[in-house]
Amino acid sequence: MPRRRRLVTIWTTGFIALVASLIVSGFLVGGAGGETVRQGGLQVSFGGSVAPEVLPRVGTTPVSVAVRGRVWALGGGPPPSLRRIAIEVNRLGVLDRRGLPVCPAQRLQAASTADALAACGEALVGEGRVGGLLVLPEQVPFPFGGRVVAFNGRMPDGSPAVLAHLFADRPVPLAFVLAFRVGPGHGVFGTRLVADVPARTRQTAHITSFSLRLHRVFEAGGERRGYLSAGCPAPAGFTSATFPLLRANYAFVGHKTVADTLVRTCRTG
Repeated sequence: MPRRRRLVTIWTTGFIALVASLIVSGFLVGGAGGETVRQGGLQVSFGGSVAPEVLPRVGTTPVSVAVRGRVWALGGGPPPSLRRIAIEVNRLGVLDRRGLPVCPAQRLQAASTADALAACGEALVGEGRVGGLLVLPEQVPFPFGGRVVAFNGRMPDGSPAVLAHLFADRPVPLAFVLAFRVGPGHGVFGTRLVADVPARTRQTAHITSFSLRLHRVFEAGGERRGYLSAGCPAPAGFTSATFPLLRANYAFVGHKTVADTLVRTCRTG
């Protein structure tokens, strides 16, 4: 009988935190345009869209966000691993967890997608795909790809988090939990995410592409709420507003920090 393939599992509180940047870069993005940042031999691109395209001038409404991204080394080979990331998102994008079921991080270890959904399905907030290269000792790096399910989560210390669970069954079964903490931002930036990627993770997996659609509408306290909500407080007499959407700093192993601020435009009816 053929030997059963081993399930490779990596658990970390900051696994390839590029995912964080890809998720938050989708808030309030008008259209499907993308951004590309190049520094030295590294290039990072990301983009996304939001629905509905027209947002209320006063207050917010639930939104659906689709994001995508890619990272690669211009000289070929696996891209460098991310070491640390600090991201702040404009306060016009609201993440509302009140009344939404919560998935403790411990439930998602060593699980297939079906297992993850069985354990935390009530906390589901998004789905997507991921691709990359797995680098193991004494082996040639090989590509992997799989499905992502994202949950409204909680870290072991009780702090709020977004947990993105990856499972791929080819070329070998892989299970990843990508977790990042959510906290308050400063000034015009209302949400902040910070992650340090452990050395063990940086040496093993290299994410090269990622896509995710975040959307969840739920009832809590007799009120209809959206996990992601947004508004467009354009000045009187104007139907659009331009603002700094995202401020981010990415630190890669062996590379200088890549920093960028995204500016976007929202529309109102």
